[in-house]
Amino acid sequence: MMVGVFLSAMLSVFAQNEMEVTTVVVVENQEAELAYNKGISFMDTKQYQEAIAQFEEAIRINPAFRQAYVNLGSAKAALKDYDGAVFAFEQSLELDSTQGQVWYSRGLALYNKNDYRQSYESMQSAVRNGYRTAETYYYAGVDLFFLKEYEAAITQYTNAIKTDLSYAYAYNDRGSCYRMLGKYNEAIRDYEIAANYDPQLANIYDNLGSALVKKGDLQAAIKNFNLAIAKKPDFYAAYNNRGEAYFLQGDIKSAFNDFKKATELNKQYALAYNNLGVVYASQKKYEEALKMYANAIKINPNFGMAYYHQAAAQEMLRQFDECCMSLVKARELGVDVPAALTSNCN
Repeated sequence: MMVGVFLSAMLSVFAQNEMEVTTVVVVENQEAELAYNKGISFMDTKQYQEAIAQFEEAIRINPAFRQAYVNLGSAKAALKDYDGAVFAFEQSLELDSTQGQVWYSRGLALYNKNDYRQSYESMQSAVRNGYRTAETYYYAGVDLFFLKEYEAAITQYTNAIKTDLSYAYAYNDRGSCYRMLGKYNEAIRDYEIAANYDPQLANIYDNLGSALVKKGDLQAAIKNFNLAIAKKPDFYAAYNNRGEAYFLQGDIKSAFNDFKKATELNKQYALAYNNLGVVYASQKKYEEALKMYANAIKINPNFGMAYYHQAAAQEMLRQFDECCMSLVKARELGVDVPAALTSNCN
C-alpha cells in the first residue's frame, strides 16, 4: 500500500478576492486585512508560526474572516497540528459550508490523525460541494482501504482514475484492494499499469511481487522484488517479501540472508524476526528460532503468529508449559488454534 502526499493542497493559500472588498472599508477590517496579508507573506516563506500569529490576529479583529480561518488551518497542518487544523477549517465551514476545497483540506487533516471514517465523510462533502479532483477521490479510497472496505475503496480509486487516467498511485492502491480481495489477476493488471505510468515507484514492484507470490509465480515475483530493491536499496519490506519467495522456492540460504538484511535495515521490523525464526526452525535450530520469535514479540506484543511459531519451537524443545502459554496467547490474539491444543493448559 502506498499513499501519496499532496501537501500542495493542504498548504494552499487564498488571496483576498478584490470583489469581496467593499468600497468603504472600516478601520477594523482594514487592520484585519493587513494582518491577513502579513500571514500570507509568512506562508510564502514557510514561516508558519509567524503566519499563525497573523491569521489569529486577523480573526481577533474580524471573527467572520473566512479565508483567515482557511489559511490558519493550512499553517497548522504544515506544523502537523492536525487538531488545530481541523478546528480552523471547521470555523471557516461554519461561515460557508459550500467550500469544497476546505472540506478536502479538513479531510486531509483528519486522515493524518488516522480518523479515516471522518476523513472519508469530509472527502464526500468536498465532492458534494464541487471539489471533484482526482486527489479527493483518491484519499476517499485510502480512507476506505484502511477501514477495510475494499469494494467501496475500488469505486473511489476508479473515480480518481477516471479524473486522471495517468494516476499511478490510484492504480497501485486499487491493485492492493484487489489483492486483499484475492483477485490477483486484477491486482497484477493494476500494478503493471501503475508501473507503466510511474516506473520509479519502488512500492509498485514490491506490491506486484506480492501478488505474484499469491499466484504462485515465484520467479516473476523475485524479479519484481529485485526491481523494488534496485530503485530503493533500503526497502526493508521488499527484502522480507523476496525472502518469503525464496523460502517458498526452497532457497533457504537466500531467504535467511534477505530476512537478516531486513532486520539490519529496520531493527524494529517484527515480521522479519519472525521469519528468521521460521528459517531456523526449518533447520531444527529451535533455540535460535526462539530468540527470533522473542525479538518479534518484544517489538510487537500483539503478533499472534509469532506466539504460535514460538509454541511450535517450545514443543520441539519439550518446554510443554511454555508451549501451552504461547498457544493460549496466540489464540487470544486471533490465531486459529484448535481448542484441543489448549484444553489441558492452565
